[in-house]
Amino acid sequence: MERPTLFEFFQQVDGEQRLQVTNGSHPIVDAAFEKLLDSLMAIDDPRLKDSADWLRRVIEYNVPEGKRNRLVAVMLAYQSLEKQDVTEEMLEKAALLGWCVELLQAYFLICDDIMDNSLTRRNKTCWYLVEGVQMIAINDAILCETAIYRTLKAFFRNHPNYLDLMELFHEVSFQTSSGQCLDMLTERNEGHYVEERYNAIVLYKTGFYSFSLPIRLGMYLAGIADQISHKKAEALALRIGYIFQVQDDFLDCYGVPETIGKVGTDIVDAKCSWMVVKALQIATPDQKKILLENYGKGKPGGPEEAAVKKLYDDLNMVRVFQETEEQAFVGIRDEVIKLQTAADSTVLNANIFRLLANKIYRRNK
Repeated sequence: MERPTLFEFFQQVDGEQRLQVTNGSHPIVDAAFEKLLDSLMAIDDPRLKDSADWLRRVIEYNVPEGKRNRLVAVMLAYQSLEKQDVTEEMLEKAALLGWCVELLQAYFLICDDIMDNSLTRRNKTCWYLVEGVQMIAINDAILCETAIYRTLKAFFRNHPNYLDLMELFHEVSFQTSSGQCLDMLTERNEGHYVEERYNAIVLYKTGFYSFSLPIRLGMYLAGIADQISHKKAEALALRIGYIFQVQDDFLDCYGVPETIGKVGTDIVDAKCSWMVVKALQIATPDQKKILLENYGKGKPGGPEEAAVKKLYDDLNMVRVFQETEEQAFVGIRDEVIKLQTAADSTVLNANIFRLLANKIYRRNK
């Protein structure tokens, strides 16, 4: 039988009708956010009122206005795997767990913007540049992370997999921080802009917390704790996470700032990006010289950045990216089909990965 096209495959998901929440703007998601805030604001010591009020401001500015893809991934995984009829209360629990991932995301983004000297995030001024914030933002990032564990204790302490949820967040926080460290330690030389280093940065900085974590949280919430299933889920989730980061690197250069919500800085920040790694693989010696002479220098919009972007155009990096993206999603499709036909497919629903891939297939932001 002829396999479906990628568009058909990622658009048509068996059993999607049983999914009650498929986007981050659902009323249950918003209600869960308010419940999370109320829980975090419930303090025993009135002397901490100013701190609690500040935390509310931090969270309201940095957490809810993203794409909420990670939150949605938790909810999709949970709904696909839960054996019981899913009630509104159960969905709210899944949303609360999803908001914990968004808190983790805020923690990393606040730090990332400070380290990268970024100006905008999600079409707004970066938090550390907001009047009256500055380096208080470092502590604010810590508050966001610690709020995760307070939320888990408040709403999940009686869940049979509570310890697994806690340990998974701790492990992924360490993995992501290690990936961020690797990214920041990358020096501006050709020897560091290689595929092996790039793959490690993607795996640790993005893959675990953006893709593996949400899926595995949904599994634990649905009562699936066997590590064989978790390893299988992680492997496919990380494959999706890889192409997500490639897309992100491409959009940093070619995306529309108003659409992606930020001004790309990978070139001037000398990032070990897919763009520079791939460009160095296909460039001539003279082109490599131009690239390395200008990469990681100047300011956004400056002549050095313009020289790198022109070189990317000369190398037809748009076409190279499109081919890479298509090949990656063909591989994801084939792995999902393999999972669907596996003997233990009833334990790990392949629809999760189809839905997750559909969220990012040919995305432009």
